[in-house]
Amino acid sequence: MKTKNAVSTFTVLIADDHEIIRRGLKGLISDFWSGVEIIHASTLEQALVEVEKSPSLIIIDVNLPGGNNLKVIDQIKLVQPNAKILVFSSLNENIYAVPYLKSGASGYLTKNAEESEIVTAITTILAGSRYSSRNVKENMFNSILGNDADNPFTKLSGRELEVAELLTKGIGVLEISNQLKLQMGTVSTYKLRLFQKLKIKSIIELAEKMSIYER
Repeated sequence: MKTKNAVSTFTVLIADDHEIIRRGLKGLISDFWSGVEIIHASTLEQALVEVEKSPSLIIIDVNLPGGNNLKVIDQIKLVQPNAKILVFSSLNENIYAVPYLKSGASGYLTKNAEESEIVTAITTILAGSRYSSRNVKENMFNSILGNDADNPFTKLSGRELEVAELLTKGIGVLEISNQLKLQMGTVSTYKLRLFQKLKIKSIIELAEKMSIYER
C-alpha cells in the first residue's frame, strides 16, 4: 500500500480527450497525495475555462480537440502567465519534447511513462523546477553544444516542426496556412527551411526520416 504524501491542498487540471487517461491520472495522483482536488477537461475550450481558476498544475495532451499543438502552451499562458504545465502526450519525445519545453511547458512526458516517473515529474514541477526525461536532457545538452547531428529534428524551430508534422499527414501548403493562420508564403518558407535543415528534397523523405526518429 502506498503512503500518501501529506501536502497542503492543491488543484490539478487534467486535460485529455480520453476518459481512461483522465481517470488513470486521477487515480495515480490521489494515491500519492492527500489534499488534492482534480478537475477535468476534454477539449481546449473547457481547459481554458478551468485554467482561469489557477490550478496548481495543468497536465495536458496538446492534441486536445480545438487545440493546435505548440499554440496550446501560448493560449494557456495568456490566461495564466505563471501556469505550471506538464505536457502528457503520445508524441515521441525525441522529436517533440524540446520544442514544447522551449515554448514554456514545465515538463514533458510520454503516455508510456512509468507511474514512478509521472510522480517524479509532478513533484518536480510543483516544487518550482522543470522536468524532462534523461533522454530529453541529453538531446537538449547536445543541442546547446551543437552536437545534435544524430537527431536533425532538434535543429527545427517549433513552427517548422508543426509544418513538418502536417506535411507528413498529406496536408498541403494552403490548408496548413489556414490551420496555422499563416500566409502561404510563410508556410512555404518554413517548408524550404526544414527541408534544408533535414537535408531532404521531398515529403516522402521527410516522412521516412521522421519515422526513424520516432522509434
